[in-house]
Amino acid sequence: MGTTFEFINSIGGAFVRFAWPIFVQSCAVIVLLLAADLVLRERVRAVRRYWLWMLVFVALVLPTPPLAQITRRGLTGPSARGAQILTWQGLLLMLWVAGMLVMAVFLIRRALAMRRLVSQARKANGFMRDVLKYCCKCMGVKRTVRLKVSVDVDGPVVCGLIRPVIVMPHNLAPTLGSRHLRAILLHELAHVKRADQWVNLAQTVLQVVYFYNPLLWLANRTIRNLRDQAVDETVLATMGEKVRWYPETLAGLAGFVSEPSAFGAGLIGVVESQSVMARRITSAPNPGARERVLSAV
Repeated sequence: MGTTFEFINSIGGAFVRFAWPIFVQSCAVIVLLLAADLVLRERVRAVRRYWLWMLVFVALVLPTPPLAQITRRGLTGPSARGAQILTWQGLLLMLWVAGMLVMAVFLIRRALAMRRLVSQARKANGFMRDVLKYCCKCMGVKRTVRLKVSVDVDGPVVCGLIRPVIVMPHNLAPTLGSRHLRAILLHELAHVKRADQWVNLAQTVLQVVYFYNPLLWLANRTIRNLRDQAVDETVLATMGEKVRWYPETLAGLAGFVSEPSAFGAGLIGVVESQSVMARRITSAPNPGARERVLSAV
């Protein structure tokens, strides 16, 4: 038992010496980015602010050389012999591993549920597939994107890294109409074109590893909100003279979606929360649509 504790304490010491500087470094970067975003919010487009936030990932995955040296010393340095109890470093290591395992199990279950949802969803009808082809051409998406409908989603989402699939509520198109269907599909295709699924995957993995950092949770929420705003800008530019339809579409979705679904929390879609949608619509060129969103939230 003493040998086991000695091993855990030794690895725990190395973990603390590595994790603490990364924690401080990432917190400093996030605080600076929050301040910069506050200043640039009215001056710089969301798409540029979004990529600025990617510095958070750099701070988490690329430690400075001195940190790497500290880690190597911690792994190979001397340790107390014959330890019979866990040190606080060893205890922190075990809590970190336990936390990662809990989050990993939750995410695996959600991924399996998402896979099951996609497999059980019905293939969209011919009209919807024709609209999708038209939207792919408008958005410049050349890869194959499938379109399905399901009764198990509250809002449209896109999932899949290699073979993207757009899943929509079965009654969304009849409720909102064809022109709003085009706006929704353009939004989802913009996510595909920008490879947002891969960025979302990186966010998820880093969130699991650094789950103990509360500022990282805030940063990830900010990144997701900015991602939707950046996609909004892309869709508005693509729609051209039909731009007035898009705010109306968001307004319709705000009233259509009651609560985020359990699957929607892990997917990329038009609606992640109605409060966020209300903020996105405040700068829309259609005042009537803005009032409908605010009243629906």
